[in-house]
Parts: sequence; structure tokens; C-alpha cells
Amino acid sequence: MTAPPLVLQWGRERYLLKYDEDDLRETTLGQFKEVCREVTGVPAGGMKIIFSGATMKDDGSPLAYYGVYPGATIKMLGRKQGAEKGAPVTAEEREENELIHRIDHVSNETSDLLLSRMQAYLADAQLYVDQFLSGPIDGGAHDEALSEIRDAERKKLQDSYLFINETLMQSLLKIDGVECPPEADKARQRRRQAVRLLQSWMDQMDSKRESVKDAEARLVSQ
Repeated sequence: MTAPPLVLQWGRERYLLKYDEDDLRETTLGQFKEVCREVTGVPAGGMKIIFSGATMKDDGSPLAYYGVYPGATIKMLGRKQGAEKGAPVTAEEREENELIHRIDHVSNETSDLLLSRMQAYLADAQLYVDQFLSGPIDGGAHDEALSEIRDAERKKLQDSYLFINETLMQSLLKIDGVECPPEADKARQRRRQAVRLLQSWMDQMDSKRESVKDAEARLVSQ
């Protein structure tokens, strides 16, 4: 199962960053700051990273040292270089920022709605395989009741899959509908990142669904 992404919160902006437990053990705070610099434009030396109300200070320590876990929210304080108060903002910059905001809104809305549902589906699908597809049901009153429970669980899984898949498809279409001009490099990059993330979730759901189908096919052939 793919780990839920870290949420980097910078003011009103939120960014989803893919880090699993191994990444958190291996990635130092200094390396993480460089990632934050790439996605926000804030200089690494001018940012403050906060987790659970405490400032993370030692750039040489891994993120896991600070207790960061997959799916956690990390706050960042800092200002883009040259973006002091009163600095002029061009119309192109405002337009690109608005595009980025639209993309982030779709990503964040989808994450808030689906992450817990996806985790529940993946866990329930594995439980369904372990409990109901490990061997044939022979018959009798007890096995009839068990068969009814299995059918009900199967329908619940199907309904959950369809809802999640449809929601992901709608979110991908919304992001695809955000037209970024060729010169809006940051917005185009953000759109690619959002598409890759949502597509990875779809692939994860499809993979688990196929594993359930394979287990059902093996049971029928017994």
C-alpha cells in the first residue's frame, strides 16, 4: 500500500509530497528544505520548518528523528526571494498564481475526500480475500449464511471502488481543464505533479481490485 503523502502547508497553500517511511528515515531536514525550495520558491536559508508546534532546526537529522510520519502535516514559514511587502506583482504572476491555486484546490479537495476511503478500501479488500477467498464454501446453513455475508462484502467493495475511481476521474478532468500557457512553467509543473499523484492512486486501486479478481478466479477453479 502506498503511504499517504506529506502535506506541506505554507500560508494558504498546501502541497502534497510523496514520502514513505523509508524516505523519512533517509531524508535529512536539509534535503527536505531543498524540496520545499523547489516547490515554493522560498530560499532554503530563509525558511522555518515546523512540526507539531516545534521548529525543526538540525539540518543533518532525518525527518523521522522529529517524529514525522507518512500523511503528517508540516508547516513552513518564509517568503520568496524578492517578494517583500510592497514588491510589485505582474499580471502574468497573478495569473499563474491563480492557476496554481486552482490546481492545488482540486488536489487538496480530492485528498481530503478520498485518502481515508482509499485506505479503508485497500484494508477491506485484503480482509475480504483472507476471510472469504481462501477456500471454497461447501454448503449447509452455516455456509449459506457465510455466502450471503461474502456477497454483501463484495458489493460493498465494488461500490467503494466505483465511488473512488469516479471521483479520481472527475478530479483528473478538472485538473486537465486548467489551461496553463507555455510560459507558466510553475503552473505546468504543478499540474503534472497533481496528475501523477492522482494517477498513482488510481493505479493502486486498480491493482488491488485485480488482486481480488484473481483470488476469486482461483477459488472458482478449485
